[in-house]
Amino acid sequence: MKHFLLLLPLCCLSSLMQAQNQQPQFIMPLWFEDALGNKDTIWVGGDPSASSQQINPQFGEVAINTPFDSVFEVRGVHGDDYDWEQSKIIVEYNEMPGFCFLQAHTQIMIHSLHLPVKISWDTTILATNSPCHINTYLTPDFLRFVFPNWYEVRVIYCMMTRDHIYDDFEYSEFPSIMGFGPEDMFLRHEFEVQGSGVKNLPGLWLSGSWDAPYCYTLLDATGPQGAPPPMKLTPNPAGEVVHIESGRSMRRLLLRDLQGATLADHACEDYQTTLSLRDYPPGMYVLSVVHADGSLQTRKLVKW
Repeated sequence: MKHFLLLLPLCCLSSLMQAQNQQPQFIMPLWFEDALGNKDTIWVGGDPSASSQQINPQFGEVAINTPFDSVFEVRGVHGDDYDWEQSKIIVEYNEMPGFCFLQAHTQIMIHSLHLPVKISWDTTILATNSPCHINTYLTPDFLRFVFPNWYEVRVIYCMMTRDHIYDDFEYSEFPSIMGFGPEDMFLRHEFEVQGSGVKNLPGLWLSGSWDAPYCYTLLDATGPQGAPPPMKLTPNPAGEVVHIESGRSMRRLLLRDLQGATLADHACEDYQTTLSLRDYPPGMYVLSVVHADGSLQTRKLVKW
């Protein structure tokens, strides 16, 4: 591992921006820390005059063409497929509704030998322009581009309701939905890693939406929270009834079939509840719980 941390302090960013004599309309840091305490930082932002396909030197972006660090490194990425431009500062093009900025779909790629990774941010930066950033969120889920309601994807973290998450990027438990299997339904991409060759690295989209104030409705949660504990389904496989237990207060319960069709959508206000399966034939289903803090957990459910 390199003997320096791949960090960009605020003072350095400020000097760089002043040297370029132009600052993006919105910018904020994201801090990353692996399970052994190794740290990295990237800066994400947006401006109507920025490009989301190539490096924007006027905003301080500097292209990274070397392999990822052998132990731990995080990068922001522009572009698609094999033409991605990598940088520690990533400023996306985004039209501004009024005086608000909403993230387009910044891609964040992570290499870590020691999981989970803690990802944290300063909620006051988002809250300063509230309600402009009420729906800023992180998600690895490709279906955010497909589902009519982006907030119904299986993994989503509302950033205004917490100041950090932990992620181990283990999403292989999900069955195929709408033609997307576990191998291609979450953000992953091949990058060269120092000493290891090309590896398939996980990532997250940083995004926002103005069309439905979903995250804003969760601001009555009891302060910033980390990732919720695992959801328990008892029994599983189940017969006519399944018992759902979560470590956090639940707001909503959704049952879908493997084609993504919603079969049940119930409100709930407790840490545990039950769901009747009496009207559904035997088979495999997808059960999702939306917590009061905006986090979403999904499990496979089998009815015998």
